Amino acid sequence: MKSTLSIIAVLASAASSLAQNITIPATNGSLPKAGANGCAPGYYPGTDTVIFTVPYTYQQVLLIIGNYTNLTWSGSPDNSVTTNNSQALVANNWTPGSARFYDIAGAHVIETITTYSKPANGPYVEIHTVAPLSIPSVNVSFYSDFDGQVWKPICNGAATWSNFTINFCATNATTAASVLHQLHTTDAMTVGTFLGGKNFTSCGVLAGGNGTVTPSAFGGANGTAASGPSATASPIAYTGDAVGRHGLIA
Repeated sequence: MKSTLSIIAVLASAASSLAQNITIPATNGSLPKAGANGCAPGYYPGTDTVIFTVPYTYQQVLLIIGNYTNLTWSGSPDNSVTTNNSQALVANNWTPGSARFYDIAGAHVIETITTYSKPANGPYVEIHTVAPLSIPSVNVSFYSDFDGQVWKPICNGAATWSNFTINFCATNATTAASVLHQLHTTDAMTVGTFLGGKNFTSCGVLAGGNGTVTPSAFGGANGTAASGPSATASPIAYTGDAVGRHGLIA
């Protein structure tokens, strides 16, 4: 549980330190002004969390997720994602204000980094906004001021635990949560598939993985996703609006 709380604290700290002067790309990239419910008129607040573990090292996972404009693991073809930060493409060093642009499922997506950290030994922390978009196939529109993911080595480094949490405003919060949960679950599973397709069962069966980390302390450790209050780990709780507030608590 200590490890679970520490990773929640990482995201909470990142959220509390978000810079207020980050420039969101002006071309359809800005977020609407919040109304009484914390969302623009016609939008309603929601949140979703997916927790997933893959039986591969953090360094292996970084090879898949470690480039902000490479989203092949999230369904975008190679070289289909563009950015407003051409300098970051050379060093693969992404900073707040860096945005990526791509199209998927009939939606044009603009995501702008607010927090980005990629230390060699983890955890990987990425938080970005999502500009308003529509998914015609399910007749829903949404946007987010907090779409975060963390990847953290566990089992003495033999496996990697991930947490995807998004706070959003949507025209139909239930539909949006379902779409986002499926998307993030598929993303996490695809990372494992790209690395060999093995399923995580426990630390004990992994080489060098009989350490002090208890898999059940990380919800979804058996290769299934966990969301909301049903998660066996404490999910990152949503306590604020999807615009202007970042509702993470430790």
